[in-house]
Amino acid sequence: MYNRYAIDNTIFNIAIYIRLSREDGDDLESESVTNQRSLLIGYLKAQNLVAVDIYVDDGYTGTNFERPEFKRMLSDIENGKINMVITKDLSRLGRDHVMTGYYVETFFPQNDVRYIAVNDDIDTFYETSGSDMMPFKLSMNDMYAKDISKKVRSNLLQMKKDGKFCGSAPSYGYMRDPEDKHKLVPDPETAPVVKKIFDLYVAGYGSSQIAEILTREELPTPIMYKYSGAKLNNFDHPEIWKHTSVSNIIKNRVYVGDLIQHRVQKVNYKIKKMKNVPESEWCIKENAHEPLVDRKTFEIAQSIKDSSNNYNPERRNVDYVLSDLVYCKDCGARMSISYDKKRDRVTMNCNNYRKFSKYDICFSHYINYTKLENTVYNKLSTMANQYINDKDEFENIIKNQYVDPKQDKLKKIDELNLKIAELKRKQDSLYDDKFNNIISVETYQRLFKTTEEDIKTANEKLEKLKEEISSINEDSSCYVEYLDIIKSFLDMKNPTREIMNRLIDKIYVTKDKKLEIHYRIKKSEVLV
Repeated sequence: MYNRYAIDNTIFNIAIYIRLSREDGDDLESESVTNQRSLLIGYLKAQNLVAVDIYVDDGYTGTNFERPEFKRMLSDIENGKINMVITKDLSRLGRDHVMTGYYVETFFPQNDVRYIAVNDDIDTFYETSGSDMMPFKLSMNDMYAKDISKKVRSNLLQMKKDGKFCGSAPSYGYMRDPEDKHKLVPDPETAPVVKKIFDLYVAGYGSSQIAEILTREELPTPIMYKYSGAKLNNFDHPEIWKHTSVSNIIKNRVYVGDLIQHRVQKVNYKIKKMKNVPESEWCIKENAHEPLVDRKTFEIAQSIKDSSNNYNPERRNVDYVLSDLVYCKDCGARMSISYDKKRDRVTMNCNNYRKFSKYDICFSHYINYTKLENTVYNKLSTMANQYINDKDEFENIIKNQYVDPKQDKLKKIDELNLKIAELKRKQDSLYDDKFNNIISVETYQRLFKTTEEDIKTANEKLEKLKEEISSINEDSSCYVEYLDIIKSFLDMKNPTREIMNRLIDKIYVTKDKKLEIHYRIKKSEVLV
């Protein structure tokens, strides 16, 4: 729908913007999406106007502008598709007085956009009494949002203190009471699994052993319980129990009937970022719901867990400086350190194999850590001496790894900028063709949309290239000091973890125990 109605020869491409949020206290029927749409379309119809597009953010607060449809509208404004925005009132645009004021008084004028807030009598095309009152209305909308947020948080906090469950999802083993959404009741499918975990743990089984038992018995995992369908594809082997899941269940007081809430909260009503709440301010309500485990069993489990955490024979207070750099070549998992007490040696194995060997996930990739360390040190020493003795080779590596790729990416950026400019010229030409009735409105909209998608794709490629160049610049700025790092390595009898991390990116171990070293500057190298 394209509007050709004009004032002072201005043709308005109108955007209807609608926003609704229960979080902002928008509970009145008059604020519904349907009513907002009806009011705004009726307003335009009375003036023989029609909208180019309707943008609806349902369920998004007005205290910030992280809203998908609002962002789409801004993009359309910047691309010349929209030059007039209409909302039911100023609060629909936003409740943050600073940013809402910025869009109305700065962004819209800079982009030649007319803004109308119907019920507030604001029309930036004319001097209206509503426009004079706008600063006051902006402040009032902000104060309203702050007041609503304060009341909601206060009510929520009191509910937590009263022992009412206010979380987004119940812990594994529980479900919401069908008759009271703020109360937890045992989940008949998963509660027996929780009881089994505690029984096995106090009987002497470790977290990893319990995870293997649960997986073998094909009992539902917390991930499978929480997610379903396509969302499960985001997880590797969601049907396999992780020892961390078992550990988290064992230490969770919810299973003795206690609710512990208010451990985190939003920084303020405008910012979604969460911050930790001091433990002294947590909302703890004992016996808030039916327990799955008695307190005596739970306390025994905690004492076992505490004692097992106090002794870790694998580490033996030794800093294995390469341990964080070693990965399995086949599955990409980290290689973990193990101490073989019988042979008094340290080894490394694929973490996935170590945890899930019974389920044919990857291979051992077993390797002696000391031999690995010696091999890496020897190879690194050889490479370091080459750099010290042949600076031309070093500079050539820098050129191949940083300078040449950067020039190639800069060339691609120039090509993309030319392409984007050409696409925008094409859009202007389409507009002229439509205005002169050379093409129909439907053809214009279809071609404009296709061109818009091409511009979006080109811009995405452009941003990716800029990020890659930024990364190259950051890496290449370090190459000057790389020689100093190499010299430090050669001077050290026992290289530190920090030095190794600055010299090596990753070390991969293949199934046949070959090492593939990825240096920070030099290309990867396979060692026999």
